[in-house]
Amino acid sequence: MSDKKTAPRLFFRVSLRAAAAVLAAIVCLYPALAGASAKYVFLFIGDGMGTAQRNAAEIFLAGKRAHEGDSATRDAQLAMNSLPVTGEMLTGSLSGVTDSAAAGTALATGRKTKNGAIATDGSGKKYKSIASIAHENGVKVGIVTTAFLQDATPAAFYAHSDTRGRRYEIGLELAESGFEYFAGGGFSNPNGKDKKQRGLTEAASSKGYMVTTTKAAFDALAPGGKAIAINPRLQSAYMPWAIDARGGDIPLDEFVKKGIDLLRGGRFFMMVEGGKIDLACHANDAASAIQEVIAFDKAVSEALAFLSECPDETLIVVTSDHETGGMTLSAAADDIMAFYGAMSRQAGPYSRFEGAMQQAAKYGLEKSMSKAREFFGLGAAETEAVRKAFAMTATPKKNRPAKSAEYRKLYGPYDPFTVACMKEMNLRAGVSWDTFYHTGKLVPVSAVGAGSGAFAGSYENTEIFTKLLEAMDLH
Repeated sequence: MSDKKTAPRLFFRVSLRAAAAVLAAIVCLYPALAGASAKYVFLFIGDGMGTAQRNAAEIFLAGKRAHEGDSATRDAQLAMNSLPVTGEMLTGSLSGVTDSAAAGTALATGRKTKNGAIATDGSGKKYKSIASIAHENGVKVGIVTTAFLQDATPAAFYAHSDTRGRRYEIGLELAESGFEYFAGGGFSNPNGKDKKQRGLTEAASSKGYMVTTTKAAFDALAPGGKAIAINPRLQSAYMPWAIDARGGDIPLDEFVKKGIDLLRGGRFFMMVEGGKIDLACHANDAASAIQEVIAFDKAVSEALAFLSECPDETLIVVTSDHETGGMTLSAAADDIMAFYGAMSRQAGPYSRFEGAMQQAAKYGLEKSMSKAREFFGLGAAETEAVRKAFAMTATPKKNRPAKSAEYRKLYGPYDPFTVACMKEMNLRAGVSWDTFYHTGKLVPVSAVGAGSGAFAGSYENTEIFTKLLEAMDLH
């Protein structure tokens, strides 16, 4: 857009909804209720999302709009990139380059910790999260994620554990939290590692939670009470990939919109995580990462729609826990149409093609290349690196040099042929990767609304907690 004053028309997409929304808008306009503190707070965390991931989604959307004949000039394609306050955040943990548990703990509690620890010091000392402090002060809380509900980032806001792997116990803490709304993915290890424990759904229900697993039940959720809304179709307790969406799925933005409807009527805090951005970047799957960022951004747009109703009392902060993959965009990405073409041809997430390649030895190189061209849209991409990777994929796993430094650098923990095909496609689009793991790169912070000015500048990840406390007047 050429004029940022037009942002509400482009990104807020406000429409007249339910009577409750109209009433809320009227309440927000009363001068007597207008204060300095933020009454409605959204914290969006794009897991693994750095500046390059956001820029890649920007280029993709610009190319898509050009492909569709939309020639309108925009300063930002993504809603999150239109927010007026920008900053950058350090992400290191006490272990060095952070994992999601330590990063989530820093954001949620304002305390640095060791990798693997969730809202503790790693030795039993517990830290209180911004969500728990808010809840103790009468603020309703929502936790939404595309990952499973006990994954490290969401868990840091409601649970305590010296190790992130205690998923069943973390799930029990979810049920005990009393937070009003959990949504997105499902429960991992719902009956414990031995599959003999009381089910987590049953545990949550016994604490007054309405647990929904169908679209109809989700749509029927109404304000009052507590809810856990789980996507009807799950993949290892994660929400489905955005690149692999089907009819009947509930996208992240709908979970956020429902959360707003359920929590409104009083002060609320909502943490929203785009958890599968990280998974895609670990695998160096640029096409899937871009679709996850776009899906995450649509959820940000729902918060912006709410901001337009209560502009003086709403705070929206968008950031990441860390960057994953060391993603870089080169000059080859300056052709938005070519970039969109390359990234839009991929038929699904890396994991689906990996599954097909379990039969690689049976297929042979020629048939496997045919499948790769169909899945990734590669054209004639049978390079030496691809042939070498196929030979490794066709080798039984027990006979691969998987522990060698060269192998780990080339393929990480993923299927070699799948990785090589994606790298070929990515390089043609101008995307390269440094690693299959987390990096120490700074990550961007974007904010708008009440108290948003505090999020400008450069600072440690622990300061997100402090700034949120101050904005909500809870310090």
